[in-house]
Amino acid sequence: MAAGNLKKVESIVAVLLGLTGLGTLIFWIAFALENPQESFLAQIYPAWYPWERSFIVADGWMIVAAFVGAYGLLRRRPWGRHWAGMAGSAMLFLALMDILFFLQNGLYLHPHPEVLMEALIHLWLLGLGIALIIFTARAVGK
Repeated sequence: MAAGNLKKVESIVAVLLGLTGLGTLIFWIAFALENPQESFLAQIYPAWYPWERSFIVADGWMIVAAFVGAYGLLRRRPWGRHWAGMAGSAMLFLALMDILFFLQNGLYLHPHPEVLMEALIHLWLLGLGIALIIFTARAVGK
C-alpha cells in the first residue's frame, strides 16, 4: 500500500474508531438513563439486563482503545495502529459474546426494534473488529 493510500485509510479508520467509541459511550449513557423494566429484551428474557450490565467495564476498555487509536492514527503515530488493533480485538470479542448469548437464548427471533438495534450493533462490531485486525496486521512495520 502506497504511503498516500495508507494515510487515507488511516484517516477513515480513525473516523470509524472515533464514531464507534462515541456511539458505545452514548449507548451506555442511554442505558443508564432508561428503566430496565421497560426494555423489551428484559421483558422477554429477564437475564438479559444483568448480562448487558456486566459489559460496562469491557465496553469501557474498548471505548478507550478506540479513542486512543483514533487519536494516534489522526496524529500519524505508529502506536495508533497498535491501539486500533487492540480496539478491533475488543470489538470482536464483545460482538462474539453478544452474538452467542443472543443465539443461545433465541433473542434474534423476536421482530422488535430493540432486537434489530442490538443485531446491528453486533454486526457492526463484528465487521469493524475483523477489519481493524486485518488492517493493523497488514500495516505492521509500515
